[in-house]
Amino acid sequence: MTSRQLHHPDTLATLKTESETLKTKLEEERAKLHDVELHQVAEKTEALGQFVMKTRRTLKGHGNKVLCLDWCKDKRRIVSSSQDGKVIVWDAFTTNKVK
Repeated sequence: MTSRQLHHPDTLATLKTESETLKTKLEEERAKLHDVELHQVAEKTEALGQFVMKTRRTLKGHGNKVLCLDWCKDKRRIVSSSQDGKVIVWDAFTTNKVK
């Protein structure tokens, strides 16, 4: 389309109508998925109350502070890294280091 065609009143009206139709369809699709904001869900959730944790095992192997810790996808191994530059893979069941 040329710029002359875009300024034609019928073309602008058609584009505006199409835009409104697409907005309506988008809102309908969002409603189907029940899209909500995180804060809206959080407002409806009850507080957990006091959460008590206690140490089960202490894994020893790093020479300095542990910076990061995460579970592997298999949920059996843990990976940790520390300020000493080491990355250690642990077997969570036996608490031994994995090669």
